[in-house]
Amino acid sequence: MAQNHLKFGTYTPTDPDSDGYQLSFATTSSDKSGRTMRGNMKNAVLFTVEAYNLKWTDIDATVASRILKEVMGKDEFDFYHFNVYTAMWETGKFYAANFNAPVISIENGKEKLSELSFQVTGMNPVL
Repeated sequence: MAQNHLKFGTYTPTDPDSDGYQLSFATTSSDKSGRTMRGNMKNAVLFTVEAYNLKWTDIDATVASRILKEVMGKDEFDFYHFNVYTAMWETGKFYAANFNAPVISIENGKEKLSELSFQVTGMNPVL
């Protein structure tokens, strides 16, 4: 079976680091949620969204630039990814934030970042 890879729109970047694909779920509850005077939790879940923290280390500046051009400053983009919740590869609408890109070399022709990392968050709820 062929190996799948992440895609931003139609662009397939190099695979992120082995620890560079981490899922976070964020659940939003209604204003009616909270604890009673006895300390019991009453929770009314509204929705849960998925977010992935992505990271590439020791990445060539031209590769980092291409990835950033696919996701940065866009209201939304298509992200082909492995959805941990459904255990399937799928395309969803996401947006990107929290960029980090420290540079380790600015030698002409050898520009390189020690890391490119950012978070992509789903536009639509998982639940």
